[in-house]
Amino acid sequence: KKPFDSSELIKSVHDFLIRKEIMEKHRLASAKLAATRKQYQYMVDHSVDLISILNQHHCFTYINPQFEHLLGVDNSELIGQPFSKILHPDDIQKVSQLYELSHAVPASDTEFNIRLRLKKINKQSVQDWFDAYAVVELRAVAMYLPDLQQKERFAGIYCTAKDITLQVTMEDQLRQSQKMEAIGTLAGGIAHDFNNILMGIQGYSSLLKTGLDPDSKEFQRINRIEDYIQSGAQLAGQLLGFAQKGLNETELINLNHLLALSAEMFGRTKKDILIRQSLAPDLWQTRVNEGQMKQVLMNLFVNAWQAMPDGGTIHIRSENVRVDLDQLESLSLINEGNYVKVTVTDTGVGIDTDIIDQIFEPFFTTKARDRGTGLGLATAYGIIKGHNGSFQVVSTPGSGSSFFFYLPGENGSTGHPAAEPVPHDHECIISGKGSILLVDDEPGVIDVCSEMLTTLGYQVMAVNSGPKALQAIRSEVQCFDLIILDLVMPGMDGRQTFERIKQLRPSAKVLICSGYNKREEIEAMVANGCDDYLLKPFDMVVLSEKLQSVFKDASQLN
Repeated sequence: KKPFDSSELIKSVHDFLIRKEIMEKHRLASAKLAATRKQYQYMVDHSVDLISILNQHHCFTYINPQFEHLLGVDNSELIGQPFSKILHPDDIQKVSQLYELSHAVPASDTEFNIRLRLKKINKQSVQDWFDAYAVVELRAVAMYLPDLQQKERFAGIYCTAKDITLQVTMEDQLRQSQKMEAIGTLAGGIAHDFNNILMGIQGYSSLLKTGLDPDSKEFQRINRIEDYIQSGAQLAGQLLGFAQKGLNETELINLNHLLALSAEMFGRTKKDILIRQSLAPDLWQTRVNEGQMKQVLMNLFVNAWQAMPDGGTIHIRSENVRVDLDQLESLSLINEGNYVKVTVTDTGVGIDTDIIDQIFEPFFTTKARDRGTGLGLATAYGIIKGHNGSFQVVSTPGSGSSFFFYLPGENGSTGHPAAEPVPHDHECIISGKGSILLVDDEPGVIDVCSEMLTTLGYQVMAVNSGPKALQAIRSEVQCFDLIILDLVMPGMDGRQTFERIKQLRPSAKVLICSGYNKREEIEAMVANGCDDYLLKPFDMVVLSEKLQSVFKDASQLN
């Protein structure tokens, strides 16, 4: 302010320059702080994880945009609301330790980790657990920030949640696949051994008949024994049918065949359950994995049986339906078009209204600890969804339940179920001559088949392994007219033995014999030069006709 002297001027200029420098540093610091805030905000807003902060009352004070993307809830709906609002009801008790973080000591390393199910707010009206909830891995820590006095004060619970729904689904599918593979392996082994046992019974029964009058009581009694043998063989074949389908293999089939087959198998074990079937005669085809669909049906049958402890009725129904655009949401389907609808209804105790929305959830069960895992219906649901279908339930407590699923269908085709075995007409036994090498690892099968072949007029040499068969073939002492080769043997199996035989004797006639109906492998061997195949158990008539056919074909080629 005028007038001023030189010292005042110099001091004022000096003070101004200092203030200017301070202001420039402040401007730079503010810009850096704003950039850092923007960077971290960008990271939080674009994170694939759910990021949130809870206050001491466990209510949300901040959520990132991923909440809206994953759970369908925005900031205005959730801020100020308790964390429990988005939790699955069964998980509320699991987060008590999370709330204790609000009392944690500052600078402590205490953190909370847990797997939870979070509600998708806009999907709670559908009976679709996999669409209505997200499975997350939650990590939470107590957050302490300095105040103006640089004292650490509680600023909330910082939470991050990673969506692992797909991972959980894949893990569950892997466990189910491994379980089904193990069951399939066990079922295949049991069926193979069972068929070998039936082979012994069938063979000796057939030998007994050769010396009897067809009109005698003994002959008729043996016929009855053979009827039971064929029933046992059919049961073993059905068991193998459940075991042999690949996990990812799909084909176009008529579901009526699977429904009838599954009902027959289940009905054999549950005599107190009456099974009724109403199957559409013109049912459309569906492209499915046969093994997985059998698993779905068996899960539904078992679930219905457990709902009827005093017995009851299961009604199976199939029908063709056309789903229009306005029906998609109510049926939880994606595309309109033709569908095959399957309904399984029981007369059991029904499902309580307060838990019906939870029955498709993994590990949810109302059964005692040793009566179920809670995975049956969840697995069936997942399989149907994996086939682009939908699964729903309608139930009235005390009046039974109806489970029904939709699968995409193809109009204009009724499908072709697997051919049923044709009963063989036991009329005559065809004798023959020639030398036969019998290769089988089962002593009982070797004994009965050797006797059957000898009775038919053939010379028989029997060995119990592939290497011994090759050794016999290398010998120049005897040249075999036919080799009957078991498909399933330890060490060198039938396929490997067959390949070695063809290397040693390209013109050798080989008849594959097996109690393990590996049709794809058998068909491949026939295509590679095997003359024919014979499935255990078989009787004298079937054996003699098969041998006659092989020798006749060979003579025509010559």
